[in-house]
Amino acid sequence: MPIARWSLLTRSSSIVRSSQCFSATKNGVLITYGGELKPRIPVDNEQDSTQGILKGSIHTFDSVHSKSVDNATWATLSPNLSSQSGIVPDARVGATTAIDDGYLYLWGGRGGVDMAPLHGDQAGFFRSKLDGSSTVNWEHVPASNPTDAPEPRSYHSTVSHEGKIYIHAGCPTAGRLASLHSFDIGTRTWNILASAPDPARGGTTLVLANISGAGPVLLRYGGFSGYQLPKEKGIVDIYVINKNEWHTVHPTSDPAHGNPGPRSVHGFASFQSRSSALADALAVLYHGERDASSLGHAGAGQFWEDVWLLSKSQGSGLLEGWSWGKVEVPENQEKPKGRGWFPSASWVGEDGETRAILHGGLLPSNGRSGELWELTIA
Repeated sequence: MPIARWSLLTRSSSIVRSSQCFSATKNGVLITYGGELKPRIPVDNEQDSTQGILKGSIHTFDSVHSKSVDNATWATLSPNLSSQSGIVPDARVGATTAIDDGYLYLWGGRGGVDMAPLHGDQAGFFRSKLDGSSTVNWEHVPASNPTDAPEPRSYHSTVSHEGKIYIHAGCPTAGRLASLHSFDIGTRTWNILASAPDPARGGTTLVLANISGAGPVLLRYGGFSGYQLPKEKGIVDIYVINKNEWHTVHPTSDPAHGNPGPRSVHGFASFQSRSSALADALAVLYHGERDASSLGHAGAGQFWEDVWLLSKSQGSGLLEGWSWGKVEVPENQEKPKGRGWFPSASWVGEDGETRAILHGGLLPSNGRSGELWELTIA
């Protein structure tokens, strides 16, 4: 059985939050934005520096060159208001970010106690160049065909691939969605793609992978539709980008541990390894909400504390060769407590090994975490 190794990178009281955005660059710089410390109240929402962190600020952490846990710190990059030609994004929860061609893209989310999706000049994409600057230079990215844009929402999933950003599922003003859209950055056009298999959901996650014979695909596991998903344990939905079509597969269960349980607002990230034993692994699944709170968004439910790998054997067709394998987490190892309501991300080091990231999140105590963890598997 593969072994998980959790490493605590830092613990910061100033970056405590859940339902935040999170992205990782190819060089291991980790970026977080927004979220909440108290239910339905966005963080980082002050208007001037005398009252707190400026609205529109992002926080970065260099996971490669950071020192010891006690000395490792986040850097806060405030918006460069003097050079703004557009509007700074409002504070929000349940939004997403993605990185493409050196830009950080922000989309969606909810603002304020009423938890209404953001509309008007706060809808659509904001972006900022990631150029090592000590400030954030936000610009609004208008679409050339706004009538085809996705309905404003929160707790959706976002993936970037070859100049396009994919927006899937989530929670609009009422109900949940199964839609999939792509945004072409070069032409600034939206495309309405095939909707995913029901049920519609929020709190799900997409992972980009490449399958021999099928090309790039998006893998989907979990989410919430009034109950935790998938209803049939272990199933994975696959969107084939080149064919604009969805399929559902039933991976082989782990011989000793069966399938991962249903969950939402969980970790699900791309994975690769140079180890021959892990050569077929495409994605890592970790933590997330197991049972929702009776208080809804105002309370904490029950959470998973496990790690799984999703693998696909070489040489088989798209719908064959999938399997789940549980990853052992040693009992004597320091590790994150079970949690959910955190975004997931991963990046690949120079050694060819994936680092999956867990930042913040909602704890069973209904408190938020400021911890930053790195997960490696061997």
